[in-house]
Amino acid sequence: MTYKKILLIFIVSFSFSQGDAQYIDGVAAIVEDHVVLKSDLIQMVNMAAIQNKIDPRTNPDAFIRLQNSVVQSMVDQKIMLEMAELDSIVVDEKEVNQALDQQIQMLVAQAGGEIQAENALGQPIKDFRREFWYDMKDRMISERYQQQLLS
Repeated sequence: MTYKKILLIFIVSFSFSQGDAQYIDGVAAIVEDHVVLKSDLIQMVNMAAIQNKIDPRTNPDAFIRLQNSVVQSMVDQKIMLEMAELDSIVVDEKEVNQALDQQIQMLVAQAGGEIQAENALGQPIKDFRREFWYDMKDRMISERYQQQLLS
């Protein structure tokens, strides 16, 4: 399945899920053994919106472009992660915790405070930390693989 087809499936399913009162997690994309969940994608889009100061209510076109960019980035990251695993690239827990702490501090600062960040993320920081830890680990492994390729 091509990236355009994956992106189209994601956009259509994401559009319909926005209006639902109850949200059941689904799959946004699959790369080999790695799955991009819709909930993870939504979380990443919300984080990127905070970082880029994009309000979906006042600038829906920019928000849609951001969604497209984030889904492509997440698929690319999963491809890199798959390749990194083949090369046995690893990161330790301490590195992941430090990077996650920095990410959370930056989000809180950009949102204007912890309460605003929690509102934008749709969950308490504690829950975000627990849910995002593995995504951060995957991102760091992918980045380490890219650095290895460039050196």
